[in-house]
Amino acid sequence: MLVTDQDLLQQQQMNASVKHIKASSHEHTQSSKFLGIKSDPLVKKMINLLMRDGKRSKAENVLNKALQSLDRDYPGRAIHIFYLGILAVRQDIGVRLKPKPKTRRNKQSFNVYLPRVISPICGINLGMRSLLKVSRDQSITSPLWENLSKELLKASQSKGEVVNKRYSLNKLAVSNKRRIHFGVRY
Repeated sequence: MLVTDQDLLQQQQMNASVKHIKASSHEHTQSSKFLGIKSDPLVKKMINLLMRDGKRSKAENVLNKALQSLDRDYPGRAIHIFYLGILAVRQDIGVRLKPKPKTRRNKQSFNVYLPRVISPICGINLGMRSLLKVSRDQSITSPLWENLSKELLKASQSKGEVVNKRYSLNKLAVSNKRRIHFGVRY
């Protein structure tokens, strides 16, 4: 059997199309790699907080790209980094400003902060919200998913703006803990 140049060309085109199909299916499996964890409560909450105007698919894509970015830099550790970051930014203690008394002469010239204990679920929600806020504020220079992955990585290492905010809030609450009897709620 004699092989001509036309047969070789057809063989190469067929091999190229098979490689293209394999590559596109590989990309599809890579992009949907983290979408299987959508049933997790923390992931659901993060998607709901990311979502604006009912664009659930966009929010899922943003979180998916953030996790893929983490997985590209730290293979197999993206979900671990996500959970560590969420747990690092959760808030345990909150403060609120004590209302000033309605007297003519103001006896206190400084603000009084009343520390209060935050429930664990509410603390995680507040931490996620502050993480997303910082990511959105930096979103001018690069995409949101990239900023989100960077903030998650910093938070998992107990660094970053959100973790510093948490520690400063705890410090403020500790400095005002002698006024704790004002803020007790049952």
